[in-house]
Amino acid sequence: MAEINVTIKPPFRDIHGRFVKADARLIEDRREMVRHLGRRWVELARSEAPEKTGKFKRGIGFKTYVRGTAITLQSYRPEPLGTWITGGTKAHIIRAKHAKALRFYWANGPHGAGMYSFRAVHHPGTKPNPYPARAYPKWKPEAHEQLRRISRNYVQTITGAL
Repeated sequence: MAEINVTIKPPFRDIHGRFVKADARLIEDRREMVRHLGRRWVELARSEAPEKTGKFKRGIGFKTYVRGTAITLQSYRPEPLGTWITGGTKAHIIRAKHAKALRFYWANGPHGAGMYSFRAVHHPGTKPNPYPARAYPKWKPEAHEQLRRISRNYVQTITGAL
């Protein structure tokens, strides 16, 4: 009967160590990647968002959540204004609730530019402004590249190439 000799290189202990090292490194790489993608998303979303006073744009942001090995990126925007901007609004009546009248500056008012007061006004509605849909195609290629980079780093760490 022939003898069989099997040698495993690297030893199992080394392979296990590489997995542990890869996991710790990859978790930190993924956290940084998600933060980078969040910052990039905010930059692109703000560049596409409408700007009347700039307050809405400044309110666009992101948060990251880490649960176990999962890392989640969640963007946010001022609400309910964000929903009204992206979805548009129908024509509607705006009534004074906490005062006797609505008071505002009207540049092209019936008596010229100046302050006007009304108990209610008819708002003509707004068209939808899907600014996230314009920002997403600009963000997506970078997100894919970041995910590919993490995959390459994982393989390189496991195989000991790093």
